[in-house]
Amino acid sequence: MAAAAAGPLRQGAPLRAGGGGRVEAAPDWASLHVDLTQLIAARVLATGGFPDYVRFRAVCSHWRAAAASPRGRSLLDPRFHPRRWMLFPEGFGRFPGHRADGGHARFFDLSAAVAGAGGFVRVPLPELKTHCVLDSPDGLLLLQRDAYTAVRLLHPFTRDVADFPDIDSLPQQLHELEFELTVDPVYNFTSWLQNTSRYLYLARKLSAAVNVTAKGAVTVMLALHNIGRVAFASSGDDCWTISSWKMNQLDRALSYQGKLYVVNWEDGLTSVSVIDPPSPVTSCEGEESSVPELPPPKTIATCSSDEIHQPYLVELDSEIMLVGYNDSSFSRIVILKLADLVLGRTVPVTSIGDHVLFAGARSLCVSSSWLPSIGGNSVVCFHAGEDYLAQYHLSSGTWSVASDGHLMLSPPQRPCGLIHHIFTCCDRQFCFDLLCL
Repeated sequence: MAAAAAGPLRQGAPLRAGGGGRVEAAPDWASLHVDLTQLIAARVLATGGFPDYVRFRAVCSHWRAAAASPRGRSLLDPRFHPRRWMLFPEGFGRFPGHRADGGHARFFDLSAAVAGAGGFVRVPLPELKTHCVLDSPDGLLLLQRDAYTAVRLLHPFTRDVADFPDIDSLPQQLHELEFELTVDPVYNFTSWLQNTSRYLYLARKLSAAVNVTAKGAVTVMLALHNIGRVAFASSGDDCWTISSWKMNQLDRALSYQGKLYVVNWEDGLTSVSVIDPPSPVTSCEGEESSVPELPPPKTIATCSSDEIHQPYLVELDSEIMLVGYNDSSFSRIVILKLADLVLGRTVPVTSIGDHVLFAGARSLCVSSSWLPSIGGNSVVCFHAGEDYLAQYHLSSGTWSVASDGHLMLSPPQRPCGLIHHIFTCCDRQFCFDLLCL
């Protein structure tokens, strides 16, 4: 109590221990060796995420000098990508960049262990006044300028930006791939004119993945849902390049470690494929060519649809999970690890700890501390058989209603809960699709 009455302790100030009268010096944390400080900073970045790393650098000038500044390199270094942060949808017409937000946007920490402990961050983003949000890969914002079709990749916390080609380079390539040109130039022009606006609209419904090469090249892949193709470009390229191959169910693509993972089911078989980022084509002299190639999808795991029915892909603790139903009765939820399927094993996951999985076209993993009404070890999804937003309890194997209202038909009445905001991010009909209107 005497120490408390004396006021706050200074670094290196003496401490009187217990009743023995022994005096000890308080640890001078600012004098930590630079190597140890850098090791701690790397650990904070790996476990606490980007905002905790920024707070670590703000403790003192010594720690700030020892820990590398993310500004200017936050896009080039994947460690600085805010993967666990989600652009928070305000709802009720409050799209990002709305004048009521004053040039700011809120972000939500999906993995915060304690509700309220820095789970929300409000940051100034004046770019949202002139751009719409196409997607949010790795917590970054993929933007399209309102008046043009230019695409930018923005780090929301450092505002580092990488510029990419205009999307209007896609319609001509798509037209050449989808339609055969005739000898009649008038017909060719009319057909091109009719399809250009349609392709531009369809190209905005996408899932994106960001890959950074060892040489610092930032490449973005766009899984075009309604077109069934993948486009890619690197920062500084003149135009997007579109895949020569097509693929179904790209609307369920999951971005993970710079790649796109897609789950398909057909003819009683469920398969998971991976789309790797493009590789540079090398010439005989060993020089890199300016025209990269996008490899076709590679199937990495298969299982019978009797083992999991209509699954979604979701990331949980740095692992990819398949979340689906037991069969066409939709009576139970089944969770399988992709790593097990790759090894030919089908072992259902019985517990996901204190997590809540939101399964949809865009699946999310959220700490249950934010959702006390849901509780951990649960899955929230739009029940395919009963047409309502439901929660499935893995421990008891039972269903219950997750929220009031019918989200697929109309937005919930105010005040709405956090679960409504989060679930809108699982369906681009309510999230990114509407942000571009």
